[in-house]
Amino acid sequence: MNVLISILIGLALGFITGLIPGLHPNFIGSILLFQFSDWWILPTFVTMIVSYQFFEIIRSTFLFVPDESNVLAMHPIFRFVHEGKSLAAIKLITVGILSALLTGVVLSPVLIKFVPFLYDSIRKYVPFGLLIIMGLLIIKDRKPLYAIIIFLMSGVVGYFGLKMLNQPLMILLTGFFGFPILLEIRQKLPKQIKSYKIPINKKDVSKGLGSAFLSSFFLTFIPAVGPAQASLFSRWMLKKKEEFLISIGAISGFDIVFSTILLFTVGKARIGVIEMLGQKFSFDIKTFVLVLLTTVTVGIISYILTLHVGKLFANLENRINYTWIKIIVVLAITAAAFFFDGVLGIAFLAAASGIGVLANKVKTSMSNCMGSLVVPTLLYYF
Repeated sequence: MNVLISILIGLALGFITGLIPGLHPNFIGSILLFQFSDWWILPTFVTMIVSYQFFEIIRSTFLFVPDESNVLAMHPIFRFVHEGKSLAAIKLITVGILSALLTGVVLSPVLIKFVPFLYDSIRKYVPFGLLIIMGLLIIKDRKPLYAIIIFLMSGVVGYFGLKMLNQPLMILLTGFFGFPILLEIRQKLPKQIKSYKIPINKKDVSKGLGSAFLSSFFLTFIPAVGPAQASLFSRWMLKKKEEFLISIGAISGFDIVFSTILLFTVGKARIGVIEMLGQKFSFDIKTFVLVLLTTVTVGIISYILTLHVGKLFANLENRINYTWIKIIVVLAITAAAFFFDGVLGIAFLAAASGIGVLANKVKTSMSNCMGSLVVPTLLYYF
């Protein structure tokens, strides 16, 4: 009964943090750990971080406020929404997350043996791979000169934003990838199809899952590189938007499993909430197995819940004039930026939004705005 209550609390927290911009599981986790130390907090933490990865897709799809893990998916999501296929986008991403969780847990006995060795031997080379992939994406851009300019501009804003802001990711990522899309919307969005009965090609799932596994696996060993940078590898490897959306979801799923394995084997974790667990509890084999079992169970539950919640939002989308939603979201994010970082937060939000809008105007890929995260990462290592 206590485990069930812990999971229900975690689902509620994952739902709240997933839907409210600027509210992250790391923030909630730090409060809970300060207040409680009982064992029941363990499944609550795991449930919260897993369910958050699912529920924040609703926010990204209908409010266009991205999380770090899916910034590059914003334009594919926007195209799906404009075709009335918001539920298709949600299903593709959630299939990616759940598939990655199940695959990662199944492969965990093998991964446990390789992670300690690879942790020391691979991590120093991956930044070079990140630099090469970003270079290739810029060269392939239809306007390489504009791509370089946008990349460098966003890199400068990202570098100083990460140093100066209290909530840099919410402000920068919404500015670069969210607001430009919101500003593009001039009228009510097309009526959304209310059914999840869409064909999902098994080949698309395999390719999306495979690229996400490679991206997440190698980037697991670099503290300064997150899911957003990992998605650059998938962006380069995949052509179809369906494959890419599956991959975006899978990167989030693999990130949870790999972070858990990393904590168990070398005592470090990439995800803040999981790192907090390692500081609070002895992460032995029993704890490790409990976390993996909870991850799979909650992943299945969250998948089902997200599909149902997504359908409710799609029904609301058909009835509400999106102009009002756009205004409310812009005001809410601006208010959140001011709350966390004052005038400085609004200034960075405006600068990031301006660069994002410029990228749209000159018709260069929005992936070039990833300079906001790639440049600071490269400077950190080089």
